[in-house]
Amino acid sequence: MASPIQTAQESVRQRARAIGTAFRFELGDRALAVLMVLPAALLVIVFALYPMLQGLFASFFQVESATLEMHFNGLENYRWLLSQPLFWHSLLRSLIWVTGTTVVQIVLGVGISLLLHQELKGRNFARGLVLFPYLMPAIVIALTWRFILDPTMGVFNRLLMDFGLIEHPIAFLANPRTALLFVIIAGIWKYTPFVVMMCLARLQVVPVELEEAARIDGAGAWQVFRHITLPWLMPVLIVTLLLRTIWTFRQFDIVYLFAFGGPLFATTTLPVLVRYLAFDAQKIGPAAATASVMVIILLLMSWGYFALYGRAEEELG
Repeated sequence: MASPIQTAQESVRQRARAIGTAFRFELGDRALAVLMVLPAALLVIVFALYPMLQGLFASFFQVESATLEMHFNGLENYRWLLSQPLFWHSLLRSLIWVTGTTVVQIVLGVGISLLLHQELKGRNFARGLVLFPYLMPAIVIALTWRFILDPTMGVFNRLLMDFGLIEHPIAFLANPRTALLFVIIAGIWKYTPFVVMMCLARLQVVPVELEEAARIDGAGAWQVFRHITLPWLMPVLIVTLLLRTIWTFRQFDIVYLFAFGGPLFATTTLPVLVRYLAFDAQKIGPAAATASVMVIILLLMSWGYFALYGRAEEELG
């Protein structure tokens, strides 16, 4: 015979099931799904969509930095921006920064994920170790790399001098020819683990029987990778490339903290240019126009990636 406590617990369970059934029946699956998504949608609207629309709105006005008074000037901010060599140079540096980091990240990420997918001793420890750079804050990475590249105390200059490659220390971050290069290297070091994680997750679902059948038929390691592994990885690689392109193109912290846009604007990408125009040059309208141009460029890039993703899914199917 059930005790009074068990009877009370069963009564509570029955009431909970009845309430849940009635709630679901009243709302329906579609309405329940909308209700669950609503909080996230509100956050996106408040913290992403609204600021973007506000910036787009400000790009058509001359904004006084002291009083924030706005005077409509149409497309004048865009005309002024497109006439500035600094904008085109910043756009070129942004494309170099995005291309240099994402391409190398994809290549290294695929290679490392294939290695960590093998049955190796200490594989789990190695997987955890690979994620270490991705977990570090951008400020820590920037300060660490600035110390490594320091011409007075940096270990990088010391190693080059010990191997006889240079005679005197070089201020790499003060040189317009090398500053952006080392920013790209640091970006590759930090964000390659993200590609590794995405590829490793995909490799877990690659059909083993396909690889075994290919090896039985005499296919080598490269042929297995080219005709089986890579097609299965391609949809995830395209999504990863899309995310990394968006995040890298709008990346501000790690680029700015390395050399603060210098020397001589050598590390000024479009996000850094927005900061320069808004706070240093006191040109809020052109800064908003720059941010709007960035959104347009990202939309065009995303459209291209989605087209590639659909083609990769069709080939896999």
